[in-house]
Amino acid sequence: MLGLKISDRERQKPGKEFFLDCGPSLIGLIQADNSKSSHPFADAGPGANHVSFRVPAAEFDGVVSELEARGIEITFVKKREFSWSVYFLDPDGNKLEMTAWPKEDGHSPAGV
Repeated sequence: MLGLKISDRERQKPGKEFFLDCGPSLIGLIQADNSKSSHPFADAGPGANHVSFRVPAAEFDGVVSELEARGIEITFVKKREFSWSVYFLDPDGNKLEMTAWPKEDGHSPAGV
């Protein structure tokens, strides 16, 4: 109904997660694991999990360093072939993510 197409910018896990192109942004639809009785915003529970913001690939390592320098709790960092992510917690414990798209930014994915 919204006219959003499944993206070729990020790998999909059919039946588990899909990423939809929404202009320069993506909307990630990820199937919840309802077998656990966890908080709605926990990693495996239903509902919103986190909000992600895009950062240029050339600035990604600097963003991670800045988070570390400020003593912000980082929960996950990974450089994948198509996207790089750093997850961290805001002062209220909400999960946030900064994502870089190295191929789209013309950045060499060497070392990934």
